[in-house]
Formats: sequence, C-alpha cells, structure tokens
Amino acid sequence: MSTAHKTHSRGFTLIELLVVIAIIGVLVGLLLPAVQQAREAARRSSCGNNLKQIGLASHTHMDAKKGLPPLATFGFNPKSYPQDYAGNGKNSNYSNQSRNHNALFLILPYMEETARYEAIMNNNVNGGFTGNITDAAAITARETPVNGFMCPSCPVGAMQPYEAANGFHSIRGSKSNYCANGGPLRSWGIQAAFASTKQAHSLGALCHGKVNKPRDIVDGMSNTLMFGEVGGPADLTQNKNEGDEDILGIWVGSTSGHNGNVEGARYSHNGANLNRGRRECFGSAHAGGVIGFVMADGATVFLPETLNHNATGTNGWKHTATYDVAAKLAAANHPDRGVFQKLSNRQDGHAASLPE
Repeated sequence: MSTAHKTHSRGFTLIELLVVIAIIGVLVGLLLPAVQQAREAARRSSCGNNLKQIGLASHTHMDAKKGLPPLATFGFNPKSYPQDYAGNGKNSNYSNQSRNHNALFLILPYMEETARYEAIMNNNVNGGFTGNITDAAAITARETPVNGFMCPSCPVGAMQPYEAANGFHSIRGSKSNYCANGGPLRSWGIQAAFASTKQAHSLGALCHGKVNKPRDIVDGMSNTLMFGEVGGPADLTQNKNEGDEDILGIWVGSTSGHNGNVEGARYSHNGANLNRGRRECFGSAHAGGVIGFVMADGATVFLPETLNHNATGTNGWKHTATYDVAAKLAAANHPDRGVFQKLSNRQDGHAASLPE
C-alpha cells in the first residue's frame, strides 16, 4: 500500500509582503523623477514649437507687409503709427482700428487665426480699450484662448490674469505666455505724440509704430531676440500685491496711452534680468531655470536665467518731450552691457553670441 504525500502551499509572511512593498516603493521613487522629467521635456518641446510658430508667422507678416510686425501700433489724433496699418482709412478717428494693437495680435492672420483677427477688427474700436467693446463676436474672440500663445508648463488659467482689478487687467482678453522683446530701453511710457522719440527708443527686433525690415536689425537677425516667454513664480519681494498671474502678458492689445506696455512687451532695462518674477521681465515656469525665445531669424533657443545681465547705466523712460534720447541711446549701446542686454538690442554694434 502506497502512502500519498500531500504538499502544502505556504503563503507569504508579513515580513515578506513588507519587503515587496518596500521594493516597489523604491522603484516608484526612482521612476517618478524620470517620468516628471519626460513630461517637462515634452512641455518644453511644445513651448519651443509655439515660439517657432510665432517666428514663422512674423516672417510671413514680413512677406506680406514688407517688414516684421510693429511692437505695438499707436496713435495721436489725427495720425496713427504705422499710418493706416490696418488699411481701413480711419486714421482721423482717435479710436480707429489701427491703434493700440501689439505684435502677437497682428500676426494672428498668419497663424490660421484670421477669423478671430477680423472679428476684433470689425468691432472698430481701439485695441486696448474695453469700454466700447459691445460686439459679442469680438468679446468671444478676445476671451477665447489662443493655444499657440499658451505654454503648457504654466499653471495659470487662460483667463485668470484678467480677473484682478489692478493695473492693466481691465482689458478683456485671454493670457499670453509670450511677449515681444522691446529692447534695453523702456519706451512705453513716452507719450504717443512723440512718435520719433518712441521709435528711437525701440531697440528690440520689433519697433513701436514701425515695421522693421531685416536691414534695420544691424547686429544680425540671428543675434537679436524677437519674442520670449513670460511667467513663472511671482517675486513677492518686488510687489506683495502681485501673484503668478500678474506677470503674464496679453495678446489682444495694450492699455490706453501706453502703446505696448507690459501686456505685450518686455524690456531689458536696469534690474530686468531673466526669471525675476516681475511684470517687466521675461521668465518661465520651466524646470531648470530656462526661458524660451525666438530670434529674429526664426530660430528658437532656451536661455538660462543665469545669463549675464549687466544693465548698469541705463534706465529708462520719461513722459516728456525733452527726454535726452542721445544720452539714453549711448548708455544702451555701451560695450559693457550684459549678454542679455546685447541680445535684446538690434543695433548696439556689439553683437553677442548665444551661449552654448
């Protein structure tokens, strides 16, 4: 007679289960940063593509209008600059269609956004004013986000910047994570009446009230910043009333009279380094402290926030006709200016190369 041997299966002990759980936890901990880095790399790639499209649209604008888009259109009765830019023949009207639009709005027709552009233009109001905007189509066009103007790394909602009551937030429109480079001098405060002064101070790739041609970018289109990112965490030591949403841009227009204020442009004036967390500065929410730019030739680049930004000797702006333009230009073109300031200046004669 044979004896049957029964085998008994043994379950995991508590200690073995804990060891397995611990191993899984370690593996997840090791993999999570890699997953996050992969996601950020994808977001950065998407952001770079946005900048590339903005650069291509600007060059298509150059083909159509014989120059890059103006940094902002502006006017002073009875003229607007560039004169009759929108081709509507209404330059004698203070609130004409040609006035107070920034560069991002002006390239919409070259980004397959012609319907949005025309809906806003057909409302026949100044680009920066909100009081006269009553047309439902124009309001919808302004408030609907433009996907190409939104960086996927930015956590701020599309309409969040314009729900606050202070500053330029009265404009109806969705946010932009990109702004034009206005150069090393803050020219936005100069009154529109002094068109030549404002244009003289526009040292970026794009100019106030003027369509720059390639020959106007003396230092070379590959050496001059055209658009860059704005955003990132706000620096509360600079302004305790500002949040992350307050340092973003607006693509649809600029506030009354300022003609290209911080809604649509940034400047590399004194104290304006990269990612400082202020409304006047370029910056981003990308990991690693990098900020995306598109050069005047259409190439995209991510610059580190540690980029040299020696801005000593140049400030700004003044609301008078007697502003000493020559002195400010001399300071802005000084050879000791930082790499960031040189890259933002199209004609200082000291072309800076992009960092490796």
